Amino acid sequence: MKISTKGHYAVQALVDMASQPENRPIALGVIAERQDLSQNYLEQLFVKLRKADLVSSVRGPGGGYLLAKSSAIITIGDVFSAVDESLIFTECSIDEQTALAHCSKACDCSTQLLWVKLCDHFNDILFSITIDDVVKGNIDLSATIQNSVNTPL
Repeated sequence: MKISTKGHYAVQALVDMASQPENRPIALGVIAERQDLSQNYLEQLFVKLRKADLVSSVRGPGGGYLLAKSSAIITIGDVFSAVDESLIFTECSIDEQTALAHCSKACDCSTQLLWVKLCDHFNDILFSITIDDVVKGNIDLSATIQNSVNTPL
């Protein structure tokens, strides 16, 4: 699985917003310049982020975008989902019907459970890390990894 620019840029932009000391609207041009990202691309992403209620917009002079929720409750998984970032490894890790449609061996696949469990674990991690965690550098996966080591397939 490779994370696309959609997910990468959306997380980068929200971390930028959350790391600012004041809770004032930030113009996308400012974020784009600070993070060396395309403003046009950010505009497309922020439409999706706004529809997912992760950011809100303020019109007029001094307008821009604000986080619609606390950065302590917005997860990386929320951001990825909002911008349509794929949260799956393979088609067979989605569900049995999808697996059957994409793979002739799905009914008799000895690795399907592996892909499902890896995908579930990956999603658990994404939905456990918040924007605030990233801002503060509090990304400790040891407990998550330890839990998965102790959980049999």
